[in-house]
Amino acid sequence: MQMLLRGIVVPLLLSAAPVAAVPDIKALATAYGTREAASSMRISPDGKQVLYFVAAGSAGTAVKVGDIETGESRIALVLDSAVVQPIDCGWKSSTRLLCRVYALDREQVGTLVAFQRTFSVAADGAGSLLLGPRANSRSIGRDYGGARVIDWLPDDPEHVLMEVNVVDSITINTNIPGARPGLSVQKVNVLNNRATIVEPGNRNISDYRSDGHGNVRFRSMVNYDPNGYVRDRETMSVRPKGSRDWQELDSASLSESGGPAFQGFDESGDAALVTRTLDGRAALYRQPLASGAPAELIFAHPIVDADFVWRIGKHRRPVAVAYTVDALELAFFDEALKKRAEALTRALPGKPPVSIIDESWDGRYQLVFAGGVTDPGRYYRFDTQGRELTEVLPVRPQVAEIPVAPQRAVRFPAADGTMIPGYLTLPPGKEDARGLPAIVMPHGGPASRDALGFDWLAQFFAQAGYAVLQPNFRGSSGYGEAWYATNGFKSWEIAIGDVNAGARWLLGQGIADKNRMAIFGWSYGGYAALQANVLDPTLYKAVIAVAPVTDLGLMKASARFNTYGTIINRFFGEGPHILAGSPARQAERIGAPTLIFHGDHDLNVDVMQGKVMATALAKAGKKHELVVYPKLAHSLDDSTARIDLLTHSAAWLEAALR
Repeated sequence: MQMLLRGIVVPLLLSAAPVAAVPDIKALATAYGTREAASSMRISPDGKQVLYFVAAGSAGTAVKVGDIETGESRIALVLDSAVVQPIDCGWKSSTRLLCRVYALDREQVGTLVAFQRTFSVAADGAGSLLLGPRANSRSIGRDYGGARVIDWLPDDPEHVLMEVNVVDSITINTNIPGARPGLSVQKVNVLNNRATIVEPGNRNISDYRSDGHGNVRFRSMVNYDPNGYVRDRETMSVRPKGSRDWQELDSASLSESGGPAFQGFDESGDAALVTRTLDGRAALYRQPLASGAPAELIFAHPIVDADFVWRIGKHRRPVAVAYTVDALELAFFDEALKKRAEALTRALPGKPPVSIIDESWDGRYQLVFAGGVTDPGRYYRFDTQGRELTEVLPVRPQVAEIPVAPQRAVRFPAADGTMIPGYLTLPPGKEDARGLPAIVMPHGGPASRDALGFDWLAQFFAQAGYAVLQPNFRGSSGYGEAWYATNGFKSWEIAIGDVNAGARWLLGQGIADKNRMAIFGWSYGGYAALQANVLDPTLYKAVIAVAPVTDLGLMKASARFNTYGTIINRFFGEGPHILAGSPARQAERIGAPTLIFHGDHDLNVDVMQGKVMATALAKAGKKHELVVYPKLAHSLDDSTARIDLLTHSAAWLEAALR
């Protein structure tokens, strides 16, 4: 059994890690490319154990259980492939886990598809059981979603409520009736997989939720057009407490951002928590259900959106609403919890931001995560009775002795004068340096954003001597409807213009050397890296794109096989931007050497996008290279591949910016 780090008690006596000499590129790539040593941690019902994910070899992932009292740990579940990964695990009891697993595979016709399944796993690793229905000779079609827990029923030691998709079955020439197809809710025994139906199957239901106390009280409905595609509208309905009748709560477009979103029920169960638009930004409301009273505004911010409701504990009680100005912040509903988080932050060396992410069922023990700009983070357990804080595990021990590259929030002007927020990471010891090699690093999404905090990519390049700017260009989410515009593909000229404005700001401030400016991006960020060079072919001297979208028309065409194809097509839109906004169609304008990475099991952005770009660059006579990693998905969740990506990128930049 592997030993957990043994903790200490408050007052903490941890000392800062010693400062080591900056390692060479290979050592840096190994340190930052190696996957996390601990992630997705949850505390057991009795507060004495934790479960967490840990890298198993280069590409696999293991679910481990650690005993906080003894420091021992054991493997409960091992998934030995980068395309078979745990999504989430939780404690059903102190001796049993439920784990949701994601897998990619190719069907007989060669199409890459994703499956999700839930397993009941003994905490000591003694065995596992697949939960949900099995396909048989009567089944028509395939179930890709599997069964998903919607209520852990913590007071019932053997059962959970699960959302289960019932597939069509053959009923001709048989006396066995077929269950009603569609999404259902079933009460499932986690020890033998026996199930009883709570909500019958319905093809038009896309989501069910419970109130955390065993009652199914939310559903989301969609409808299909005559061609079998989902229409661009979902209707959300709820049940008042103690009622079986559905009442409409709200509706929203599936192709647009910023619409209403259900955030669960309040602690009493008498009201729904919903984010709705207020003054162009998402705000959190409490909507009473039985009384018919108007919605009550709980939280709104003048600059950014309310993101989501933070929940912990036995029944996942709501304790705060999360939002991000520059770093993740919590507006607490629970004042005592707020004061505790603040006290723990003050107690820890370096005063890293503290989040209370889970608690034992009796509330005595709380799982704490502390990390920020100066630290990739570590987990602690806090004993609320003994007032003791015990360190459990660090997230990235392999970078502990590397001096952290400083990061700060910045603002820079776009071409029209709009001030664009972003984050600048500088090489350690070079905070006042000028004329540095620089990298602009647009984020993925585009419905996403960057924030202050540890970023393994930005840290690697800063450690290698580069100034790294991460802009939250218009098209990013989190800043309201006007900032999101029509998304970073439809309004690519605005989004990419903002990205390039960030590069010009680095030059104008004297931070960057105009002959050593590069751009690096992943997913939409990879698209932005390519398209930024299309828009301004002389601004960058090197382009690196990881898993990039390169042809918007090809993205739309591939959606014809997806039941959400109509929505995907509306997201990308129609018009001249499909051609002008596709870097693969504008390859002759690319002015810098271009390096592309892609996994051939990428379900988010098919590897064909990378290959199409490479073909277009070759035809245009442009210097380029395409690196394809076999059997890796969009995230390239493989230490060997990530180390290679970093090493290869550093060499590419060195050659291009020399």
